Amino acid sequence: MTLNITSAISNAILLSAIFLTGCTFTTTTTKQPVFNEDTNTIQAELNKIVSCENINLNGKEMSTNGKKHSELEIDIINAQNVPSDEDRMTALEKSIGVEIKKSLKDQNEYDTYQVLFITEHASGAVTLKSSKGRTFKSEEL
Repeated sequence: MTLNITSAISNAILLSAIFLTGCTFTTTTTKQPVFNEDTNTIQAELNKIVSCENINLNGKEMSTNGKKHSELEIDIINAQNVPSDEDRMTALEKSIGVEIKKSLKDQNEYDTYQVLFITEHASGAVTLKSSKGRTFKSEEL
């Protein structure tokens, strides 16, 4: 009887080890941007590129099995005169990313920049959102 219990425990430990080595562990933490200039100045420069209701910046750092990756999400809320042509849209997204990156105190702070154009429509207590955008590697900007 002791042999069966020992064998069962050994099998459970072995299966647990196999299961854990096959898993991916990811943690995400906030990593807010630090700018080298006043946010009003940055906002004014962005307004020259795109007219919108608001711009939100959300920095985060993800760690997957010990490997770190940082991303700055740039949300352009209810932009006006957004081009429908894909090439012009990519150029606009890239110019926004470039402007934000050059405003950072440490321009190597983020590995990627995600530029999202978000359309929000509020109807009573319900807000509908849709988004379209692109992610750029830091070296592309």
